Amino acid sequence: MALPLLVLAAALFALRLVLFLALHLMPGGIHPVRDTVSDYAASDSRRTRTLAATASWAAAAAWLVLGAGVLLDTGLGDGRVAVGIWLLVLGVVLAAMPFVPTDRTGTPATLRGRVHLLFAIAWFAIAYGTIGPLGRLLDGPAASVLGVLDVVAAVALGALVISLVLPRLRTRTFGVSERAFILVVTVAPLIAGVALAVGR
Repeated sequence: MALPLLVLAAALFALRLVLFLALHLMPGGIHPVRDTVSDYAASDSRRTRTLAATASWAAAAAWLVLGAGVLLDTGLGDGRVAVGIWLLVLGVVLAAMPFVPTDRTGTPATLRGRVHLLFAIAWFAIAYGTIGPLGRLLDGPAASVLGVLDVVAAVALGALVISLVLPRLRTRTFGVSERAFILVVTVAPLIAGVALAVGR
């Protein structure tokens, strides 16, 4: 039962990458350096908003399916349980985010925007926190690659936080560091899903 879920998870993460790229090819007035990724969901362009929501739900489905696959793969041992549960939590957070879109960069803060920020913080923290544990479920080159991606994600997340703390950097580095982080936390579970599926 775990194998089909792991294969599906890998396919969904690959779809998420394609949709993430498409958002940047059809930006709908969102700047890739100055604006946040969440701004795509609040774009003036309906097509961009729809694409952003689809990308978010694809990511949510990918993490939910990977979490279920990890939990059902008893060959991974007891260490899989906590990882699988956090992957499921991550999927729920991502599924909820389109219903509370962010406040566009430069607009007044609203309650909805603050709730979105809490969701964003949760998904960034959980996504980063799953890379290392996923890597420990793997063997060989895939485990090593996830170890490297864990470090890259930490650097990107650190740059993102610094960009938030220092207003002069916010419009110059936040968008790039956020996109780098999202890319890494999408590629890492994609690799894990493929490696776990092949291992079965």
